[in-house]
Amino acid sequence: MNFNRRTFLKGIALTTAGSLLPGCEREVHRLVPYLLPDDEIVPGVANWYASVCRECDAGCGIIVRVMEGRAKKIEGNPSHPLNGGKLCARGQAGLQNLYNPDRLRSPLRREGPRGEGRFTAITWEEGMSLWVKHLRDNRKHVAMISAPISGTLAEVVAGFLERIAGRLLLYDPSGQAAVSRANRHTFGLDHLPFYDLANADYLLSFGAPFLEHWLSPVFFGRAFGHFRQGRPGVRGRFIQVEPRLSLTAASADRWIPVRPGTEGLVALGIALVMLREGWTRGDIHRRKLVPWLNAYRVEDIAAASDVAQDDLTTMAREFSHAAAPLAIGGGMASAHTNGSRTLAAINALNLLAGNLDKPGGLRVAEPPAFPTTTASPPSATERDLVELAAQFKAGRYTVLQLYRSNPLFTVPASTGIRTMFEQAPFIVSFSSFLDESTAMADLILPDHSPLESWGDSPQIGLIPEQAVGLAQPVVDPLYDTRSVGDVFLHAAHQLDEHGDHALPGVEFVDLLRSNWKTFLGKGATADGSEAAWVRALQAGGSWTTPAKRASFPRQDLGPPYRSAGFAGDANEYPFYFYPFPSLSLSRGEGANLPWLQELPDTLTTAVWGSWVELNPATADRLGLKSGELVRVTSPHGHVEAPLVVSPGIRPDLVAVPMGQGHDVYGRYAARRGVNPVAILAPMFDEDSGVLAAAATRVRIEGTGKPGKLVLMEQIQDGRDAELLTIRKIRKA
Repeated sequence: MNFNRRTFLKGIALTTAGSLLPGCEREVHRLVPYLLPDDEIVPGVANWYASVCRECDAGCGIIVRVMEGRAKKIEGNPSHPLNGGKLCARGQAGLQNLYNPDRLRSPLRREGPRGEGRFTAITWEEGMSLWVKHLRDNRKHVAMISAPISGTLAEVVAGFLERIAGRLLLYDPSGQAAVSRANRHTFGLDHLPFYDLANADYLLSFGAPFLEHWLSPVFFGRAFGHFRQGRPGVRGRFIQVEPRLSLTAASADRWIPVRPGTEGLVALGIALVMLREGWTRGDIHRRKLVPWLNAYRVEDIAAASDVAQDDLTTMAREFSHAAAPLAIGGGMASAHTNGSRTLAAINALNLLAGNLDKPGGLRVAEPPAFPTTTASPPSATERDLVELAAQFKAGRYTVLQLYRSNPLFTVPASTGIRTMFEQAPFIVSFSSFLDESTAMADLILPDHSPLESWGDSPQIGLIPEQAVGLAQPVVDPLYDTRSVGDVFLHAAHQLDEHGDHALPGVEFVDLLRSNWKTFLGKGATADGSEAAWVRALQAGGSWTTPAKRASFPRQDLGPPYRSAGFAGDANEYPFYFYPFPSLSLSRGEGANLPWLQELPDTLTTAVWGSWVELNPATADRLGLKSGELVRVTSPHGHVEAPLVVSPGIRPDLVAVPMGQGHDVYGRYAARRGVNPVAILAPMFDEDSGVLAAAATRVRIEGTGKPGKLVLMEQIQDGRDAELLTIRKIRKA
């Protein structure tokens, strides 16, 4: 790019951006694109670069503080409509993704048997030649499992796989595919609606951990603040229905400890009361609810769910009489064999309340008219991966590609997922870290860190603005890594023996810039398009005031509700198992970042490990004490971890956080805690194929051994319950 950088920087310096960030009054601040040459870096002077957080799929806007060529701090971008200057701990820990000592620093080729983790460093020329040779020899037999990607990168990767007649699976272990399936059944939407929590006055949530890790916790955290305190004289009322007291439930006015798998029944019970009492306001015709409701009675629902009839009636009255009611569902409520139908039942409450396209309800906005909006295929689920493993076994596919995805950790071993990695003739990974799946690769071509990369992130649904985030590198690459977008573009040109370039441009940034100029420069001159591109770099993207509203294509419920199924005989395995995502580590993606390992669990204050939660009455009955090592056994294996006795859990429930239990994945994650996913049954949501993570039954017993539980500022030793401060241990 030919820019007069010095003149350019003088013209676009934004001193106001620095004033929006705390503690910056005495520094020189510039919100600038990534154009500073080394000779213009001033020692001791900070520059701020606008970009997009890519530590999760939400796509928050960020501003990165850079001094002397090194990223020092990540803050939220105040102007981005999704996060409005806020940023979660995971986003701020992105610095440790960049500087992690366990990052892969160059291409690697496997040495010795697969799975031993022995690799030899090679050049990029050797690595690309080896990969392209396998692609050329195995056209139509290539499958790729990737984390969700969007924008220009999705255009490149999806176009590449289409060009070689391969298959791309965008796998998200969070289970949001069940939410998408339910919204498709109920509303005919192919993307998320806008949940107008900020303007609601009554929120009924079924398991949705929107203050922790659901969809965009930063966006929902901001909206929840407005819901509670942002309107004079109005304080929204919030009810959380779920079996375990999560951080979200702890923030509610009332927690309803429902029996696992019956969240949808509770929604149906509320709907029955609303219909019986004539408390409905929606346009949905009664006959559409008959297939769902004619097999149920309120008293039977109360008995099955452990939610009293009076509570069902109270929730129905409060919800239907609120000025702006809103019902949402997700998280572990969708982690059952009936997950999608549970969420459809929750959607029915919104239909009965008539809150579609109204303040405080559900709305639909047209997605941004970005050139790559339709480039990404639908999300894949655990059932899709199991089916892919069967296709590898049958010889349908011979080359497996991995990008920021670790199915050997997030998919239960009982599904047979490991056979795909053992039988695939050739595996290539583009990951930046040696996780369990990448350790099985034959070739590793490591991607840049997100803070070293170009990218973009269209916001489709969830917010009412038409927003597209623009990510730019804020530092030069630290190691011999390459952008995965560039790697795929270069491979496409090497495969093209006839000069017919299906993917235009040689460098990824050229294609990205072309897409943005098309998006920003409609009807503008070349100079105008260039100026708009610069402004987008400067701002971290492009967004407008509320997007044009769209209508809900349909109002229906889809297939009738079904009860949840469970694996394991209730006599031998008397407890429901509840493997919930960790607040900081989620499903294990953040376990290699020490800042997140040190972030205490809000309710237990536990750090750097795993634990088992059990109700006090159950612990007393079994003779178990907090701090001792207990064994949790399912029909598919067992895990051992220290016990935490907690009143915030049902007596028939055993809960273990996800995120720990890695075999590899760097020094901060390996051999720490346990992975509860390892003992889950191969059960899936019937409609979406999402892993039914809450559908396994277990038993629990003491081991007779002490368990060392690391809590914030203390360690509880199970032998004598002695509390020792971490500070004392460090001094020793």
